[in-house]
Amino acid sequence: MEEQACLVRARSDSETSSKLGSFGSLAKSYSMTYNEGKLNVQGTEGSGDPGNAGNMGNAPQENAESNESGELLDYNDSSVLEQFHEDALRQAGCGLSQLKVYVAVCLAVAGASLELASIAFVLPSAEIELCILPHEKNWLVLITIMGWSLGGVGWGALAERGGRRRALHSALAVNAVFATIAAFMPTYGTFMMARFCSAIGSGGIISTGFTYAAEVAARPYRTALLATLPASMGAGILLSAGLAQAILPGTGPEALVENKEHFSAWHRYLLLCTLPIIASLISLIWTPESPRYLLDVGREVDAMMVYQSIHSGNQTRLCGRAATLSGDADYRLGELSLPGKRRPPALHHVRHSVKMFWQAFFQLFSSAYRHTTLSLAGMLLFAVAIQCYLSLYVPYAVTIIDNEQYDAAKKTITNTTFDNVSYNETLENVDYIDVTFRNCTFRDILMSHVQFVNCTFVDAALTNIKTSYTAFRASVFVNCNIIDTDMEQGRELHADCVLNGTTVRGMRGACARHADLRWAVRGRLAERTLAAHAALLAAPCLVPRSLHRPPATVAICALLILLSPSIYFAQSEMALYIVEAVYGLVIIVIFFGVGVKIIDTYPAHLRCTAHGLILSIAYMVGAAVRGMGACTPLLSTMLCAYFAIMATAIASRLR
Repeated sequence: MEEQACLVRARSDSETSSKLGSFGSLAKSYSMTYNEGKLNVQGTEGSGDPGNAGNMGNAPQENAESNESGELLDYNDSSVLEQFHEDALRQAGCGLSQLKVYVAVCLAVAGASLELASIAFVLPSAEIELCILPHEKNWLVLITIMGWSLGGVGWGALAERGGRRRALHSALAVNAVFATIAAFMPTYGTFMMARFCSAIGSGGIISTGFTYAAEVAARPYRTALLATLPASMGAGILLSAGLAQAILPGTGPEALVENKEHFSAWHRYLLLCTLPIIASLISLIWTPESPRYLLDVGREVDAMMVYQSIHSGNQTRLCGRAATLSGDADYRLGELSLPGKRRPPALHHVRHSVKMFWQAFFQLFSSAYRHTTLSLAGMLLFAVAIQCYLSLYVPYAVTIIDNEQYDAAKKTITNTTFDNVSYNETLENVDYIDVTFRNCTFRDILMSHVQFVNCTFVDAALTNIKTSYTAFRASVFVNCNIIDTDMEQGRELHADCVLNGTTVRGMRGACARHADLRWAVRGRLAERTLAAHAALLAAPCLVPRSLHRPPATVAICALLILLSPSIYFAQSEMALYIVEAVYGLVIIVIFFGVGVKIIDTYPAHLRCTAHGLILSIAYMVGAAVRGMGACTPLLSTMLCAYFAIMATAIASRLR
């Protein structure tokens, strides 16, 4: 049995003169045949360059069948190319070739999610070393989202001109280089700049990788394979939590002590977080370019070779049917009229590339695609706005709960005298009021949230002390030694303190802020672990194609409305984390559902551009929402409900 797919390039001179224009007429024919378990590529050249005919093998029959109307199909008809691509992939099958591509893309997606998830673990330790002020903590998340926004639209557009694999490879390289550089940055400004450049690289992973993965899998099993991408996102988040638990200090005091090292734990943590990206870079070496892209740009010989490579790599099958399709032995995928092409001059090629770059964006808002572009962008931006707001509100609400519990446990000591007492353990959450310390020693300790109000120190020694939110107010020091501490006059030692015969020397310069050391990594671990489980649970939800139809999309967005009251009623730390995880599950389904809709709706030359632009708009709105700050539980509930209603209303307009 033989199954044959033919690409017939060039009509007769009379047929093609109106379409080829300055390209001229170059007669070429290529055929892809499947015979007895082997996929062969054959081709010949006509008047253009007969000398190459021998290199391409035997030509297909001159009277190759055309379509039902008797005419060869136009190369510019993207639906015909799409049908040929689908039929060729079905013949090539599904197996190890697709596995290589999906391993590379999944590693890239895991690395991108790990990069964002790692910020919550890095900031507490980096805050101490890089002297990060409280109002600067949110900047790192904002510049990461903005980098994703620029990267999504930039790499998406480049993928249409240079290829999906090449654009993904370039984005990963930028991400890996600058993520590694960021781990060595000595100041917060340079650290943020390196992370911003790294985010520009990782921002292109979804817009290029999603399309790349979709275009190497045939439609019957494409959605099931694409469901591995949210699973890899969950794996990346889970990996960030696992690495944090293994490497980073577990509490604030431990981070303060560990910060003495030259290359502290959070630097090593960031280096390890680049491993999935580097692994993806390496694995892309063994993957081909998207054959659908090659067909679209006229590189049909390369596309045929990719189909052959996919088939030869799929001798061991993982999914799909056998290589030989059931049916007539003369089964034929179709015939396409392909104009001969010549390479334009270099300057013209550059101008043409720039022109096509902008035309791709304008086409997204043409009458054919305007409704879909606006609907998908609107639905996704409101969903991402909810996620970005919750990522700000939940830590804020948890901090309020922790502060209330911490303040309730505060110990107060008043009107007491301590004689010859040696303090060599951490002092935390204590207020000393009208207390006298005689011949007391404070050595090698941490003072966290300690207040000395109207206290008297006589012949006391304070040596090698680190402080966090500690203050001495209206206190008197008589014949005391304050040596090798981070306390400064006018800051920890308030101006109303009196120092009589007191030696103050060897103080280390500290940042103009109080590093809050009350945090513990276990809360962040719980939050990220639940988020990872939500992403893993979202993966099987994306497998049924019925879930990507408009009615199902509206129902999924409506779930966000039903979840809104839970924000108000979540009054504990774990309840808030669970609510955020459930929201995350629904939003991930929407996020990747938009990607599937883009693949199904847009032609090949607009997919990456559309995906990148839609993601860019969503990320920018998400950054704006995160930058506005957290609100009260009631206002937060109303805000998320509004976003959910808007997403549902826009989803109802999808066709």
